[in-house]
Amino acid sequence: MIIGNPYQIAIQVEQIDVLCSPSGIFNFIINDTFIPGKGVTIDLYIVISSLKESLEAGLKEINEDIGNMPVEKIDFSEGMPEKLISLDVAELYDYGCNFWLGFDGNEDRLIYTLDFENSFNENRFPRGTIEKLIRILPLADALIMDKTNDIIITKVN
Repeated sequence: MIIGNPYQIAIQVEQIDVLCSPSGIFNFIINDTFIPGKGVTIDLYIVISSLKESLEAGLKEINEDIGNMPVEKIDFSEGMPEKLISLDVAELYDYGCNFWLGFDGNEDRLIYTLDFENSFNENRFPRGTIEKLIRILPLADALIMDKTNDIIITKVN
């Protein structure tokens, strides 16, 4: 299942099994790339809940724009950079991924790493795009795994 606009930014969620909780595939789709593009037993409950909770907490705390500061000038070495919301993607960090959300006027600045914070990437979207995407993401307990023979389709209850 794809949530969002895959030509802009989206999230792929596929429930494959129920281990301790719903488990499966979780990827961001950014610029035609699946991130992390690995893992088939990701705990969907933990990843989705952590992502939603961190967004909500961050929106309550951060009310300033980071502005147009280049990513290269942002200090990620001393914990949480000022004016950025840390989007907790839980076990996706095991694959080197971490995400932050900042704002520059009418734009979202999605900053992320794919290599355990050795380098950083950034994509800009219209303001509210990331918040909307995370808010419409269904909770893991609303996912239904429809499995017929060797075909698995994830639906929302």
